[in-house]
Amino acid sequence: MKMSRVLGMILASAVVTSAATLTSAAAAGQKPAATQSGASQLKVVNQSVVIDGASISLKSVTVNQVALYSLRDLAGGLGASIKQSGTELTVTDSMGLHAVILKAGAKSYRVDGSDAQFAVAPQSVQGSLYVEPIALVNALGGEALPDTGEIRSMARLSGQFSAPLFDAAGNLLVTQEDAEIPQLIKIGKNGQYDVFSNNGNIVGAALSPDRTAAAFTDENGALFLLNMGNGTVKRLGTDTSVKTDLTWSADGKKIYFIQGDKQEKIAYISLDEAKVTEVLADKVENKSEVQVSADGKKLVYFVTATGKAETDKEGTEGSLTIDYSKAGTQAFSLEKLGNKEAKPVQLTKDQDNKLYLSILPDGSASYISADPEGQLQNSVLKLISPDGTKISNLVADVDVVSSEVIGGKLMILAEDANGCHLFEVAPAGAKTELFGTKAAVSEWAVAADGTIAVIADGKVILVKDGKTTELTK
Repeated sequence: MKMSRVLGMILASAVVTSAATLTSAAAAGQKPAATQSGASQLKVVNQSVVIDGASISLKSVTVNQVALYSLRDLAGGLGASIKQSGTELTVTDSMGLHAVILKAGAKSYRVDGSDAQFAVAPQSVQGSLYVEPIALVNALGGEALPDTGEIRSMARLSGQFSAPLFDAAGNLLVTQEDAEIPQLIKIGKNGQYDVFSNNGNIVGAALSPDRTAAAFTDENGALFLLNMGNGTVKRLGTDTSVKTDLTWSADGKKIYFIQGDKQEKIAYISLDEAKVTEVLADKVENKSEVQVSADGKKLVYFVTATGKAETDKEGTEGSLTIDYSKAGTQAFSLEKLGNKEAKPVQLTKDQDNKLYLSILPDGSASYISADPEGQLQNSVLKLISPDGTKISNLVADVDVVSSEVIGGKLMILAEDANGCHLFEVAPAGAKTELFGTKAAVSEWAVAADGTIAVIADGKVILVKDGKTTELTK
């Protein structure tokens, strides 16, 4: 694990705050047995280095233009422990996963039983041992970020990620797609991570309004709740009918879904009784994206019609024709929920592609309209008035990729010539940019405190208080 000269220069150029005169003390609290000629003449300075997001001061010396850090200071910042046996020092990471055995004046060292070489041998200066920081950090399972020199005690997770979400405590969870089985990973603000769940069915689970639970189904149609605090899973009810497009009521007491093999029904299950109640069964197939108003009195949904096949009376193959004139996706609403006499109302008629249906606090609905012929430059965010009589363009000056109502606020991901942008959209259509990047953003999530997570080129990026941090690589 050889030290990168570029990273070494970054670390060596950190702000020098003061010269230090050190008392005699070994890295492990005892004086190392071996020293190098001339090492006592090296100048010791204090450098400010960021470790796991916190700025700390480390003593440093420079040897052959390579910065060496106090082993005791560096180990303390990483949470590592040091033990001495004769002339050798053993450094162990905070989780006990990696061990480094080294000694003063020797370039050779051992990492988890394997031989490795420092570019510059550890130096004993004024009773303290100084080592190459990046070599040691890497050996202990950490990482020095290439652009900033910031040190992480745990190296960032590598892979392809999707479906970001924040729990009630503001913790970020993402799905690692390239694992042998898709895993739900909890990632800390500095890249520390733990496997939260190995249940592959959780991918794309519907998060409750208070972010304490997430609902999902298994391959048999059974419904389950994931506790977002401790990762436990419990079954909700005994119904095993096909359920798709799960969405929670605003009060968190019901979960609505599209039901049936042909997506022909809309129903909900109550959390208190675990009872499934049918809301709409009009035999119209291919329903999707059901959304419920905040007051629980109205829902909106899509219906996708396919082409109509026609043949002659004999049904000969040569006479088969398919009429696509009425094919496409349309938005519908159902008001006065609970009233058996209530009937669905078709809200749209255009043959555009429709995606990301949402219902806003005032009862209006939004969706993304895309040109099925691909001739129009931008996909447009459309708004359906609360009474369903008027459809207007809400955002048309950028290419709208996705949209969602979070905490009563309408947010969109959009693209233009300058890259990808996350906007909050006011009722009149005014946009406020929350985040922008040149990278290709595929998914995003917003926490209750406004912290943003995006998936860009498969990597997880956190945006908090204006600071952008790549949590994975």
